[in-house]
Formats: sequence, structure tokens, C-alpha cells
Amino acid sequence: MKKIKQLNLFSHSALAIAAFAGTTQFAMAHTRLETATVAENTRITNNVIISHGCGEENVIGTSVVFPDGVDSTILVDGNPHTGSLTDFVQNWGNLMQQNFSTAVFSSQDEKTDSLGNVVGFWAGGGNSLPHTLNGYIPFRAGAVVIEPTSCAKSVKFYISIADICEITDTAGFSEATVNLWTHNNLGTAYDRVSTTDDGPASYIVTRTSALPTSCGATGVEVEVKPSAAQINRDMPIKFNGTQVWPK
Repeated sequence: MKKIKQLNLFSHSALAIAAFAGTTQFAMAHTRLETATVAENTRITNNVIISHGCGEENVIGTSVVFPDGVDSTILVDGNPHTGSLTDFVQNWGNLMQQNFSTAVFSSQDEKTDSLGNVVGFWAGGGNSLPHTLNGYIPFRAGAVVIEPTSCAKSVKFYISIADICEITDTAGFSEATVNLWTHNNLGTAYDRVSTTDDGPASYIVTRTSALPTSCGATGVEVEVKPSAAQINRDMPIKFNGTQVWPK
């Protein structure tokens, strides 16, 4: 009788663990930010969370790109906006700063544009991240100020990420060599192969100030996506001035 009870307990525990693991895997299937939503005028320490490897392959590095807001695609309630990002955000640019850490990878550096603004960062080298474990890559997210005269109630920035398991050229990209958490429709070699545009991590800044009366009660939702030109320029990893990924 005791053995039967122990067996039943083990069976129930195993089912519970399996159910939890399945739920967790579904929730953490994509590489995402630890804090995905923040109020405007708030600076935080954040993390890119790498949730798994390339199948059975460990992750040896990661590349992160934030939309620079210069030639980015801007959507307002899903419709293209022909104006600039400054119509909705006062201070975008150089708000994201990488935090030094060797907890996961031994090397890292920021990516900057021609003006020295940080547009992304990378980390890699040293021990690889086991494909079954999470890896936290820290950075500081500066306080975003939503333009008070705009009707923006929130601004969502799409962050493109590549988790690298093997260094190849772009022709060697596959599920075994790199996980691309990117847009599926920019027309770059880094585009995610997916029927839906669910790849990038999102960072949503919510408005805390009152909307102008001309905006009505609801306001608008703004989205910011990187351009193909920026992805082609900023996604590669350079070490001491030499591109090391892709080959």
C-alpha cells in the first residue's frame, strides 16, 4: 500500500512538473526583456533574457539592436506615420547603455552610430550558455519622455535580437546556428522566418501625463520598428574593429 501511494505521489508530481515545464517553455520561448513595460520618465536596470539555445546547441553570443528613430518605421494605431519620432518622444537616442557583466559571457561592447549614440550592444565569448538555461544580459534603460503635446498614450519600441550558437555567414543561418528574434518582413538576411511578425522583443513606454483635450479620452498607440538599413548596419558584431559575426 505504501509503495502504491508513493507511486501515485510520484506520478502526480511528475505530471505537475511536466505541466509547469510546458507552460514555462511556452511563456519563455522567445528572447525577451525582463521588464517589457515602464512608465515614462523612469530609468531602470533591465535584462535581455536568453531563454534557450538553438535546439541542442548552446548559445555563444548575442546581438541586440534598438531602433535608432532616424529612419525607423513609425506606426500610429497601426497606420504609417510620415513624421518623425520626435512627434511622440522628446529624447529618444542614447538612452540604452550596456552594463558590464561576465556572468554569462566574457566579452561585450556597445554599438554606436556616427554621432556616438548607443543603438545596440553585443555579448559573447568565454563559456557558452547551456541550451537548457536562461541567460541575463544587463543594460540600463534611460528615462523616456513622451512628447506632452502629442496624443501618444504609449510608445512601443521593437528590439531585434540574434542569439548565436555557431559563427557562420548569413548563408549558414539555420535553426541550429542562430535564433533570430527579429522582424519577418524587412527584407534583410537577419529576418526571422515566421508566418507572423512575432520575433522582436518589445519595450513599451506608457504615458503618465494627461492627454491634450484635442486627443479625446483614449489617445493613440505608437510603434517604432528599425529600418532594414539599420539592421544591416548594426546587427553584425565587431570585435576590436573587425567583424566576427556573421563571417
